[in-house]
Amino acid sequence: MASYKLAPDTLPRQGDHLWILRQGYSHHGLYLGENNEGEALVIHYAGWIRHLDSGPLEIADLNGFADGRTVYVREYQKRRFSREDCVLRALSRLGEEKYNVHSNNCEHLCHWAIMGDQRSAQIEWVDTVLGAIHPGLEAISRGLGTLSAPGNTSTASKRKAAGNIAKDLALDWGLKSAARWAAGPVGVAAYVGYRVSRQWLRSRQR
Repeated sequence: MASYKLAPDTLPRQGDHLWILRQGYSHHGLYLGENNEGEALVIHYAGWIRHLDSGPLEIADLNGFADGRTVYVREYQKRRFSREDCVLRALSRLGEEKYNVHSNNCEHLCHWAIMGDQRSAQIEWVDTVLGAIHPGLEAISRGLGTLSAPGNTSTASKRKAAGNIAKDLALDWGLKSAARWAAGPVGVAAYVGYRVSRQWLRSRQR
């Protein structure tokens, strides 16, 4: 989805979908406009931004939301709801404490307010990358194991190897799920790091 940088000393338009890049993931919020005191306000889900606490849907000033980082505005070619209605929709959930990184994160909220459905490009990207990485690395792992096996390997040894593959696969899928939960490049990097180190250790044991 296309985005552009918000120019310094420039305010977004009411109903804009804002996001900033944090350590390993993006954080999102919907711009509400300015209050009577001239404060620029953003509604966002404060989930997993303060240590590991899952915060509520809350209102913050724009500077607090940005936290010194560059603010981006996501563009929508067609918006299902008007900018005013987007704000009202988001405000109708103010104080909600149902944050879920998979199905109800800060990006889901913004897309829901604007388009009416829960969608997170960040989660979709992680799922796509992990889905591509897993079968590829697993195939390499099994292929290398087959090529290095001596021709006179006993049936018992082959069964033991198959059992080890099954155990590794179970652990592998668990770590893959954990990477998805992390919802960002950090989780993907951890997953790939595990797969690479696992293969390296196997090669050292042969």
